Amino acid sequence: MQEFKRSAILVAKVLKTSDAQVAVLEAAGLNGVCTDQQLTVLKAFGDTTAYLKAENFIFDLSELLPDDVGVIVKAAAHRALASNKRVTLSELNFGGVYAVQIAISPFITDDADRQLLVLFTTNKKKTKDRSVIKQTGVEQLTRQHLASLELELTEAKDNLEVAYEAINSSNDNIKSFNEELQSANEEMHSANEELQSVNEELQTVNRQQQQTNTELTESNDDLNNYFRSNTNGQLFVDHDLILKRYSPGAVKHINLRESDIGRPLAHITTNIKLETLIADIQNVMLNEQTITREAESSDGKIYQVMTMPYVRQNTNNTDGAIISFHDITELKKLLAALDISNKGLTDSIAAIKLSREQVSQSLEKEKQLNALKSRFVSMASHEFKTPLTAIQLSAELIGKIAVDMDHPIVKKYTETIKNAAKNLTNILNDFLSLELLETGRINPILSEFDLVKFAADITEDMQYLAKREQQISYIHSGRGRLVTLNPSLLKNCIINLISNAIKYSGPDSRIEFSTQITGNNLTIIIRDNGIGIPKEDQKHLFEAFFRAHNTGNIPGTGLGLNIVTRYTALMNGKIKFKSQVNKGTTFRITFPVKPL
Repeated sequence: MQEFKRSAILVAKVLKTSDAQVAVLEAAGLNGVCTDQQLTVLKAFGDTTAYLKAENFIFDLSELLPDDVGVIVKAAAHRALASNKRVTLSELNFGGVYAVQIAISPFITDDADRQLLVLFTTNKKKTKDRSVIKQTGVEQLTRQHLASLELELTEAKDNLEVAYEAINSSNDNIKSFNEELQSANEEMHSANEELQSVNEELQTVNRQQQQTNTELTESNDDLNNYFRSNTNGQLFVDHDLILKRYSPGAVKHINLRESDIGRPLAHITTNIKLETLIADIQNVMLNEQTITREAESSDGKIYQVMTMPYVRQNTNNTDGAIISFHDITELKKLLAALDISNKGLTDSIAAIKLSREQVSQSLEKEKQLNALKSRFVSMASHEFKTPLTAIQLSAELIGKIAVDMDHPIVKKYTETIKNAAKNLTNILNDFLSLELLETGRINPILSEFDLVKFAADITEDMQYLAKREQQISYIHSGRGRLVTLNPSLLKNCIINLISNAIKYSGPDSRIEFSTQITGNNLTIIIRDNGIGIPKEDQKHLFEAFFRAHNTGNIPGTGLGLNIVTRYTALMNGKIKFKSQVNKGTTFRITFPVKPL
């Protein structure tokens, strides 16, 4: 009997801490069930087949026990819950040889739910008769159960009477509250009329606000379009010298990032070397006068930096400054070359003077026509070709004269003029190609040609332009060699990609060029082991005027890959690339073709 009590206490403690320890209880040799307050079985442990009926889908403990035992257990469970103490039923007969002992213990779970722990133990003492329990015991439990139920009914009745009195009192309060509510409703009605009048006024104000918002949106769109069309770099700082906005051209020219917005301009590192910039901005805001200076970037480019006040229209007060960066590197080089030529070549003074005037005029036109890029590109591309041709012809003539006169300095200067004119011509050709693409004036005419001979000729030509010990290899694979594309556009694409490979790879490097025809596709691959493209720059690589941050002072306009991409698209092709910094870059162009 004492061992049975200790087991019941141990099981109750275990169930309070964790239901997962049922396995521990079974290992201890204990048999029983855990139920809720209505005697619904929640879990069973040990071997209960000797005590419970084998009934499926029945979880009521009183129905799982023999009928007369079920009545006794139900009454004992009620007493255990009421007293919050363990109740033990001894010498119960379940129809076997030995008597059965049942202990019912109430406990509270971790979730604050009251449950019952019911343990079954078989007494090794044999039963004296076949009856379950003496009649006097049943009657006593029944009387106690009925007395407990009568007590609960009495308490419930008393609670109902108290609740009824509280309801009557609440009705009086509700009646008084209704009268106050009616009075408040009348005041609310009056206030609602006033609110309706105010609402009409607010609607009028709202319409005016919407009109203002629409105008502000349109103004903001105009400003965004202006910034997007401006190829030069422009910054806007407020009166505290905080960067508020910049044009897309500023990313190319001075190496800004979107994260720089909201930072003090003095804390932003750019590649423009202008120590007086902060002082210039402060003077502009103070004196409301524009300041123009020239500055050099870390990659050797020369910029004209113009700082002017930002004036609020509504107050006519200066509330910041606008800083514009104009790349005049090529113009400065050309002017310097022309100045040097003037000193030793008296026969070319007229032509060089004319070129300088045209360049100066072009610079002034560039300042005035930033918002009209397409028109500027078209004009500049055509207007510059004539003087550049004249400069090149003059330089060649002067070079021949210098050879005859055995004048090495003059020859050196003429070579400088020719190289500068050639670089400027290439830049203008890129701008002209871009302008033709943007205006839709390129309509590629497809023709059939021998791809292998075409690619081999390009390889031979580009090898002459390669750096010292650079090797360009070409290989073709696949069945067939005839394709139908636009040879001019395709040649431009291949030359541009191989030129980049030469430019961004060192001496003694190898450039691999291959073509492959498989099925209905032509694949062109150009691979180098040059400086590579930083990962953060790769998403902008095909944008116009964009150059990677690691290009340094290597010359370029940032237009080549944009033109290649658009030429490829005109021939229904696709271009992809893979690159790693200091490991190289691979470009892959794919065209749909019909091999023969």
